[in-house]
Amino acid sequence: MGIFKNLFQKKAKLDSPVMHKEKKSGTQLSALEQLLQQGLPEEVQEQIRQDISHIKSGDYGENQVKFALQNSYMPMYILHDVYLKQNDLTAQIDFLVITRKLILVTECKNYSSDLQIDKSGQFIITRKDGKKQCVPDPAEQNRRHLELICRICPELKKRCFSAVVFTDSHSILNAEQAPEAIRKQVVKADKLVSFIRNLHETSRLSDFSDADMKKYADFFLDRHTENPVDYTAKYRKYLESAPVPAKKKPSPAPKKKPVPARPQKTEKLFCPHCKADIAKGAYGWYCSKKCGMKLDKVYGTVLTDEQVSALLNGKSTRCITKSGNTTVFPEIEENRYQGKISFQWKTMLQKS
Repeated sequence: MGIFKNLFQKKAKLDSPVMHKEKKSGTQLSALEQLLQQGLPEEVQEQIRQDISHIKSGDYGENQVKFALQNSYMPMYILHDVYLKQNDLTAQIDFLVITRKLILVTECKNYSSDLQIDKSGQFIITRKDGKKQCVPDPAEQNRRHLELICRICPELKKRCFSAVVFTDSHSILNAEQAPEAIRKQVVKADKLVSFIRNLHETSRLSDFSDADMKKYADFFLDRHTENPVDYTAKYRKYLESAPVPAKKKPSPAPKKKPVPARPQKTEKLFCPHCKADIAKGAYGWYCSKKCGMKLDKVYGTVLTDEQVSALLNGKSTRCITKSGNTTVFPEIEENRYQGKISFQWKTMLQKS
């Protein structure tokens, strides 16, 4: 009896991911969107729109990485958006991951363009107009992040690894000619979990206990502070000279019968298959390029606007189809039927 008692009392070992810190998002985006209502010059508004697009693109890419980590089935602690500071040195880390053997520091990039890394280590993107353009080296940026972590906690130096993650699933990453040190740390988001597993399989480091993993996760969480960067600061000088909009008298309420309004699009959305603009018409959501992507239907079941929005922002959702309870993932599957090719969301039937 005593043997069975000990078995039941033994605490289960951590065997799945733990989201230890979520990203605090939306504040900067909301502030920028409010600036667009302040009557600023058109060229300034265009700069603000570019900032908004950049933030949304980054958030979308980070959601892909978050989804991959949370569905890795590996014991790990995940900290999303960590800002560390020591003296005059700072590091804005997209994801800090503590696994059984290592500390993974990730830098996420969503260029929405094909990327090539040449033999000298330059990162070169190909823009939509075909022109090539060098971009700042994210591997060097992440190296500085690793150095700061090792200064803050020297005992982790041998366990710190870098991962530069490219999040656009439709872009091509060509790192064949890249220096080995760079080639070893660049990976696309859909291969990130395999990347981590490979590091584990080739590592001779001893395993962290559950208590050790929690200890280091708490250690970095305690040292995190909110990033003081304010995206709206550079536009304040324009607010001083902007004309104050005149207050309009409230118009009388219409006596006509109220007509249900269509859901309005609050942000610019893109097709997950071809990246073209999408919109909602009389027959539902559609891709402007008509690439064959079914945005709001799963096996004949129509998804709600909230479900479509969640999928476009990298979040899974659930619905009931003819087959039963179904989980819908923000990934694309090719569907061939009677010689025609279409694309749809990836699904998985829930076991009863």
